[in-house]
Amino acid sequence: MVVEKRTTSSIEKALQLLNCFTNKNFQMTAEDLAEETGIPRSSVFRMLATLEEYRYIKRTKTAHKTWYELGYAFFEKGAMVQRQFNIREYARSRMMELRNEWNLNIQLAVRDGIEALYVEQIQSWRPIRLYPAVGRRAPLYAASCPRILLAYMEKSEREALLNEVKWKKFTHSTPVKSREIDKTIEQILETGYSISRGELIEGTTGIAVPIFNPVQNEVLAALSVVGLDADFEKEEHYYIEKLKEAALEIQEDLTT
Repeated sequence: MVVEKRTTSSIEKALQLLNCFTNKNFQMTAEDLAEETGIPRSSVFRMLATLEEYRYIKRTKTAHKTWYELGYAFFEKGAMVQRQFNIREYARSRMMELRNEWNLNIQLAVRDGIEALYVEQIQSWRPIRLYPAVGRRAPLYAASCPRILLAYMEKSEREALLNEVKWKKFTHSTPVKSREIDKTIEQILETGYSISRGELIEGTTGIAVPIFNPVQNEVLAALSVVGLDADFEKEEHYYIEKLKEAALEIQEDLTT
């Protein structure tokens, strides 16, 4: 049996360099990093230069030495992650208001890799409970909340994901063809909302809108109302406008 030797990729080597930085060793020289990781110094210098270009590494000179430390890109990305963790707190009161007004399920989902992760749900008081609940996942191509997250991805990233996705039909209404998704995404980007009918659960309707990062104009989460078809007592446009108003209020809260 021949065992194939696994080579270490450039990305893995760069991550090894970044993992060397700790609270104790927050500044290191290229020589320190080479010794710590076992990566040749010439390769270390090349990777540090690339990481510095993208602001993941910052270079300073003191005492006739060149030191490296983590750059400001980590601060920016960390702030984005922090907003995602906090978004439940910011969104919950407005989700409660919508549930109280409509007696429908209000959901909040974020993107986690190739899936949507439901991080908050305010249940209606109706006797029939709907899922997905908090902690459940759904593919990005199915249902209103996930498809909002899919639509606002970078185009190249979205196309790569759709080329690799393992399509699964949850109901007869689940879209499982790229051309169907492409058409729907065009509509979402034009109108700013997504509607699904029975794509995860038969006999249900979902309407979702994006919540943007107010600083970087990226979508942090999707906010939706979900219920049985018969539970929607008003025109769809009414729910869409109310959801957009709530999303805008959440975005404004994130800046305070």
